[in-house]
Amino acid sequence: MKIFCSKDALLSAVNAVQKAVSSKNTLPILQGILIKAEQQSLQFAATDLEMGIRCEVPAQVIEEGIMVVPAKLFSEVVRKLPDTTITLEERDKAITICYNQSEIILNGYDPEEFPLLPDLLDPISFTLTTTVFKNMIRQTVFACAVEENRPVFNGSLLQIESSSIRLVATDTHRLAYSIAEIPNPEESNFSGIIPSKTLSEIYRLLRDEDEILTINFSNNQVVFKFGSIYLVSRLIEGQFPNFKQVIPQTCETKVNLSVKSFLEAVERASLLSRDKSGANIIRINVEENELRIDQTSEFGKISEQINVELEGKGVMIAFNAKFLIDALKVINSEQIIFELSGPFSPGVMRPLDDPNYLYLVLPVRTS
Repeated sequence: MKIFCSKDALLSAVNAVQKAVSSKNTLPILQGILIKAEQQSLQFAATDLEMGIRCEVPAQVIEEGIMVVPAKLFSEVVRKLPDTTITLEERDKAITICYNQSEIILNGYDPEEFPLLPDLLDPISFTLTTTVFKNMIRQTVFACAVEENRPVFNGSLLQIESSSIRLVATDTHRLAYSIAEIPNPEESNFSGIIPSKTLSEIYRLLRDEDEILTINFSNNQVVFKFGSIYLVSRLIEGQFPNFKQVIPQTCETKVNLSVKSFLEAVERASLLSRDKSGANIIRINVEENELRIDQTSEFGKISEQINVELEGKGVMIAFNAKFLIDALKVINSEQIIFELSGPFSPGVMRPLDDPNYLYLVLPVRTS
């Protein structure tokens, strides 16, 4: 194998696939990046057997071939290379990197041991714009659970029904829900739990401009294709909870308030709300047309007041400040309706001008 390639092309490919490289797996081959040269392109691939990423970049291929390079070392070398044409040459599982009058030789792995990323057979396929899906991930993935004792909560439920696509994430203390229209819907429906790691990686790789995103499904895998990226991921096995049952259909209190004002007030109050156990609880009191956050702790005291529009009766309720802040930071609207039904019922945030998103958060019982 012998190719000529720019440093920028190598760097973009390495950056695209490196998060799929296994850091824990005991198989040495999974700590490598597969590089395949054919026609006039280089194809990079990495996998940890849970998620795999392929990426293609242009190159001048003198001699076609395939090799597996040590991911961490190769990535660091590429970042340090000068901005010039790079020559890659493979002989006997070793790769020679030539630039200017210099060269680096890295020992590689046997390509035959590298697990191939599957192409799905007879998949269900949908397309939508990347900016829509990127925003859906941004508004939901933070609500996935971090603990690994209940796997179904470590991912987001992706549902496709007729002309709509839905992402739902919950860690049992809060729930984020986003829905969008599919421009050219297929007749087939789909429901599967996608690992939060996969969605976070897609979010990182998607650019802030409209491209076509194709989503393919099989029984236990999902593939996302956009630009030069091909990302395959396993689906999490298990039954996602019936989220429709936990979303209240009515409420006793509706509070119309500014996202910016509420976020800033909660962030300030949270600075004084941390106790010795690490809890970060703030108490909210809504009455007439005012929302108050009064916080007293060993660190001091704070009193925040926000003008709101109140419909229904007043309420006193406590929440984990972080759970409020996480949602307020991803809501794109200037105003929200905060629906409440007493101190022990969940609160629901709905952007005033976006019916396609909601966030549910459970209150904290305080003595």
